[in-house]
Amino acid sequence: WVDNAKIPDPADKKPDGYDDIPEEIPDPDASKPEDWDDEDDGEWEPPMIDNPEYKGPWMPKMIDNPDYKGPWKHPMIPNPDYKYDDEMFKVCKDGCTHVGFELWQVKTGTLFDDIIVTDSLEEAQKFAEETFFKKKDAEKEMYDKVQQEKRDKEADMMDEMDDDGMDFDGMDDEF
Repeated sequence: WVDNAKIPDPADKKPDGYDDIPEEIPDPDASKPEDWDDEDDGEWEPPMIDNPEYKGPWMPKMIDNPDYKGPWKHPMIPNPDYKYDDEMFKVCKDGCTHVGFELWQVKTGTLFDDIIVTDSLEEAQKFAEETFFKKKDAEKEMYDKVQQEKRDKEADMMDEMDDDGMDFDGMDDEF
């Protein structure tokens, strides 16, 4: 199978002297500055400009590939083993007995409990009222209390460090 629609023309040859054409040439309009001193500044060279005759690296002309048949297409053939399954969308045909979770936590302290799997919004709302909403305020209060104790402990430690007169940054703080 041939993937290339175009190929280099085998009859196309590089012109003689093509590689001798420079990419840049000295600017013909440039002139040596009046204050140029060859002894101090060295020999003056005019600035270089793009050569209008330079056409880039030589590449042969491309022609249509006679062996190219177009992009390959997968042939569609019947599969003798295929049978349509009316229940392919059913994950648990005999009823699910387990549920798995993949949890990625960025912050510790996340709790998961009282899990329900249902397709009824009313049943889920009733379950949430019996479980989640009963515990929510108490859990929030407990969490806030623990966080406040942690902040108080850190503040006490900072006060103790200040009282000790310890210099942790290595700088003499005596002014």
